[in-house]
Amino acid sequence: MMEAIELPSKPLESVPKPWAVTGEAATRHNLVTSMYLDPAVMENHLNRLGMKYRELELKESLWEETATDDADILLIGYGITSRLAHAAVDLARARGIKAGLLRPMTLYPFPRKPIRQLAERVSSILVVELSYGQMVEDVQLAVNGVTPVKLFNRMGGMIPTAEDILEAILTVGA
Repeated sequence: MMEAIELPSKPLESVPKPWAVTGEAATRHNLVTSMYLDPAVMENHLNRLGMKYRELELKESLWEETATDDADILLIGYGITSRLAHAAVDLARARGIKAGLLRPMTLYPFPRKPIRQLAERVSSILVVELSYGQMVEDVQLAVNGVTPVKLFNRMGGMIPTAEDILEAILTVGA
């Protein structure tokens, strides 16, 4: 807090909370660890959620590709990094480097299938993020070792330029 507060002179009344878990054996029955307490019901529920996710992945996963038909190196970035990566693809292409871009438009469900298909055609993948590398793990899972995946990231409000990303492309060795 940044500002001073004024506390009441008398303590607030304690309201009974029979639903609370206090850490004592008497309140153990109040602890709910799942929506479904019966393991068989829970397993059935989780299986339905799994099928729902697979259907969402097939029908709702969105992405956009730029210059991927002949790409040797694939950049993957979303949000502002996708615009920067797009400009870096243009810079790389101007230098004769066959770079392409996949921009996930949905992160859930993640576009694993198109990433995997492109990974089979490119020599390397460069994930561009404004974070510590959370999306690179999703990309690595999608690629499953088919091609090397590298991370170029900035954090804390440090926005890379297209030239910075081009330098990362050059070090990946496209």
